[in-house]
Amino acid sequence: MTAPTEPRGRLLRALVSPSPVGLFSGFPRRRWSQKTVLRLSSLLVFAVAWETFGRLDATLLLPPLSSVLEAFVAMLLDGTLIGALAVSLQGWAVGFGVSAVAGVWLGLLMARSPLVERVANPYLDALLAAPTIAFIPLFVVWFGLGLTARVSVIFCYAFTLVTVNSFAGIRGVDAGLIDMGRSFGLTGGRLFWKIVLPAALPLIVAGLRLGAARAFVGMVAADTVLVLVGIGALIAFYNATFRFPEMYAAILAVVLLAVAMVELLAYLQRRAFRWA
Repeated sequence: MTAPTEPRGRLLRALVSPSPVGLFSGFPRRRWSQKTVLRLSSLLVFAVAWETFGRLDATLLLPPLSSVLEAFVAMLLDGTLIGALAVSLQGWAVGFGVSAVAGVWLGLLMARSPLVERVANPYLDALLAAPTIAFIPLFVVWFGLGLTARVSVIFCYAFTLVTVNSFAGIRGVDAGLIDMGRSFGLTGGRLFWKIVLPAALPLIVAGLRLGAARAFVGMVAADTVLVLVGIGALIAFYNATFRFPEMYAAILAVVLLAVAMVELLAYLQRRAFRWA
């Protein structure tokens, strides 16, 4: 076997291996030290710039980073942030969970059935093109102002990204992998579960990462535009009372939580799919 086809053959042997260990072995480890240093450096520059501009008299609406962090710690210790995030994360968990299951399922159906693809494509295009926040009045009419309406908003923010990436992942599987799988005697369902789905999983998980991030955007939109609850209520209250350090601390909590979730999914993706 020539050198260019060796990674494909190695991946195929891992996929058809009866032991799950074969899926994660035989791939070189990647080093992320330089990437980590660049990230930390950029964060340091951003923090210094924020602190510097925040101390200027001309920027009254941007408090220094030190004041924001002080408010963040105080709100964390007195339970204000935890209580607000607990309320908001209820909607996020349900909305993202439903969008992940439904999006992956619909993406798989679209990839395997041209009829489903033709039927679903116009609706997905409409959801991708239209601003999701425009549907909030409809959700209020249909579901009221409770958890169901908030979940519906979060679902719409995440669903299309998960669906499109799942569809693209299945459709983009290398035909050579499928042919090699057939040469090993795999057909039908065994070919799909052993070759097609594992090869598409990296892009599917990438769609879940994007969907998780967009779900946080939907969570804040639902908590501020739909009904003032959770972290959205904190942000709106502190903004209305000109308590800007607390307002930025609440925003920072959402950003940190979203980044942590996306980075966790990215880490799991790198560990599980090292050939991608």
